[in-house]
Amino acid sequence: MPRPRKNDPTSLINPIIQDFAHRLAAVVERFTVGRIEAAVRASGNALQGRRGRAGGAGRARGKTLCYYPGCKNVAAPRFGMFCAALHKDIPKGEKEKYRAQHNKNNGVNKTAGKRGRKRRGAGRAQATA
Repeated sequence: MPRPRKNDPTSLINPIIQDFAHRLAAVVERFTVGRIEAAVRASGNALQGRRGRAGGAGRARGKTLCYYPGCKNVAAPRFGMFCAALHKDIPKGEKEKYRAQHNKNNGVNKTAGKRGRKRRGAGRAQATA
């Protein structure tokens, strides 16, 4: 094994090189994080127009009440739109009766489809004929 030199500069240079490498890594990391944040913000603005509200801005959706007559609790779709507190356990026949009553009172037509939308080209075909 060779004997180390008396005036070996590596013991002086190594700490300087390590300090430089740590500083360079920190600067590169800050620069990279800044570019990623800018890209995310830019894509968020681009998506805002396509998806409507961004970041939870806007009005909250209205609460649907329990279908049981006179009940003011919030309805749970899991229990067939009856409240979880009082009316989730009523018999199935009664639930059907109250659903029909609710649909009649609110003018909901089950045969209109899932969302009740008209087809896009249906109105144009009749107008040209």
